[in-house]
Amino acid sequence: MKAYEVIVVVDPALTEEEVEGQIGEMTDMVVKEGGEVREVQRWGKKRLAYAVKKRKEGHYVLFRVAAGPKVISSLERSFKISEKVIKYMTVRSEGLAASSVATEGLKPEEVGASLEVGGEGTNG
Repeated sequence: MKAYEVIVVVDPALTEEEVEGQIGEMTDMVVKEGGEVREVQRWGKKRLAYAVKKRKEGHYVLFRVAAGPKVISSLERSFKISEKVIKYMTVRSEGLAASSVATEGLKPEEVGASLEVGGEGTNG
């Protein structure tokens, strides 16, 4: 199984109970298909950078999942069909895990400094 991060933006017209129900459905689907949901973060209702499906806001939810590609494929297929999901993005998190381990425990300003690439540029 591979590690994935799935960010889902859910319709802002849904109540908190309906959002929780949607999260439950997504979690159940992953588990039923043989995957494992390691973490769910509810980021709340936030303004979108641009209108999507005539919506300017959405409920953001982050899932950290361990699953096979077939599980992710069926999960994304359900997102496409669902009218409650405005937008989603799935990323394999192997590369992200390495960078988060290296920056774990640092202050936000230290993270930016630790990720900067040093060295002199070559001009002309």
